[in-house]
Amino acid sequence: MSDRIFEVSLISLAALVLAWIIASISLAVAGMRWVNLDTPVLIFLTVFMGLAVLISGGGILLYFWGKSYMSRG
Repeated sequence: MSDRIFEVSLISLAALVLAWIIASISLAVAGMRWVNLDTPVLIFLTVFMGLAVLISGGGILLYFWGKSYMSRG
C-alpha cells in the first residue's frame, strides 16, 4: 500500500464516520429512532460506535500500510 493510498483511505474513513455521526444525530433529533431509547443515549451510542469504527478501521489500515512500508526495504 503506497503512502498516498493510505492517506486517502484514512481521510475517506474519517469522512465516512463523521457523516455517519452527523446523520445519526440529526435523525435522532428529528425523532426517527431505530431503537426505542432516549435521544441522549442514542446520540452517545452513535458517537461511541463511530469512534470505535474509526479507531479499529484506522488500525487495520495502519497495519497493512506498515507491512507494506517494512517490505519496501
